[in-house]
Amino acid sequence: MEHASAVTGVPGAQNGWDTAYKWLRLTQGLRVVTFDMSYDDGGMCSAGLDFDAVWTEMMEEWQQHRVRLGYLRAALEGFVRLLYPDAAEPDLAVEAAEHQLQHHADAWPVHAHAVADRLRTHFSDGLPGAGASVAAAVAQATVLHEMTVRGRAAIPEPGSDDDGRVFPTGHAEVCAAKEASTVLLLGMQLLMAAAVKEDRVAVFDDKYLLDGMWIPDSAGGSRWVDEEMPYSEYLAVLHLKPGEPPEL
Repeated sequence: MEHASAVTGVPGAQNGWDTAYKWLRLTQGLRVVTFDMSYDDGGMCSAGLDFDAVWTEMMEEWQQHRVRLGYLRAALEGFVRLLYPDAAEPDLAVEAAEHQLQHHADAWPVHAHAVADRLRTHFSDGLPGAGASVAAAVAQATVLHEMTVRGRAAIPEPGSDDDGRVFPTGHAEVCAAKEASTVLLLGMQLLMAAAVKEDRVAVFDDKYLLDGMWIPDSAGGSRWVDEEMPYSEYLAVLHLKPGEPPEL
């Protein structure tokens, strides 16, 4: 996103692009959210202190991913306003990008459908199955964030066993927020991929893979790339880990 710009005649388009990109930078820069859930009522027992300590750690992790999700939503909506100004919602823009890329399998982010399908399992009506669209997952991720913004998200609290020992809960909530963030990132990759195909985004240079990267191929294998590759191809794999180079 940093090395691209929107090709459009809309006044102020580049400023809008830069603002959306800065939301991504905030997302990348977010490292920790600090909480202190201690509550001194004058007679706190050790179990209460344990509860507060565990709850503090839980809220720090949970809110870190919820805040990150909000930053990503802001970035996605910013890019949608420029690339798909007629789309009423971000998921409709991603759906349009999916349609544009349906005959370009090489441009699809690797594992995108699997990630979208995984997010569905966190919703009461979400049953895993083939054919999960990224657009539908983007809509679910937006709902997840909207529940937090409007105060409708359930706030997890620590649990305790029969011996009164306190333990953290909320693992599913944290997992859902993480996967929702991944879905929004994949949605942005799809928007970029479709825009590059249609020359609606100007990309200045090819991507140079300085450290090298395993790139999946159509035969189910992978090839090692440690040189330049077109951005149109890089957009499909940029979220993958570089991995170790092959032995010589």
